[in-house]
Amino acid sequence: MESRCRMSPYNPNYFRKGLLPLILLRLLKEKDMYGYELIKTIAERTDGILAVKEGAMYPVLYQMLEAGQVTEYRVPHKKRMTHIYYHLEPAGEAQLEELIREYRSVTGAMMRLLGLPDKGPALVSPDNAAIPKED
Repeated sequence: MESRCRMSPYNPNYFRKGLLPLILLRLLKEKDMYGYELIKTIAERTDGILAVKEGAMYPVLYQMLEAGQVTEYRVPHKKRMTHIYYHLEPAGEAQLEELIREYRSVTGAMMRLLGLPDKGPALVSPDNAAIPKED
């Protein structure tokens, strides 16, 4: 009987889920946002490539709440609705900086591994101003 190693089919969601804390913290650095606003902003800015579902986002937000990286507050909306806004705290800003460093390191290593030109992963702010790379 022949033994074969079978790899499971590639699932791009594994990679994307790992980026979610970085994405959420980065967006909350810009301004406080409520859940649907975060989902909508991610989809718009990535042309739908990073379409995040509530079931993936909220557990990450709850972990950030427990870690003191974000806080939440409620704002009445319409007649009987309430938006829960998330606010970035200093611990979240520190975590964001760490995740950016990690992202740059891993992305640079992957570019070298794949033999692609490593111009450094570009991170830009919403106004298209580059976020400076650390040397």
